[in-house]
Amino acid sequence: MKSKMFGIISSILFVVATLVSSTACFFLFYQPKTPKALDK
Repeated sequence: MKSKMFGIISSILFVVATLVSSTACFFLFYQPKTPKALDK
């Protein structure tokens, strides 16, 4: 029972860490500025 609870908590933490890292990469690579080619 205790190991099952630990597995659930670790999986939730893994999902949260994956979401945080993916959103951080998204905000690092996606700058909300218009490119100079489209800025006419």
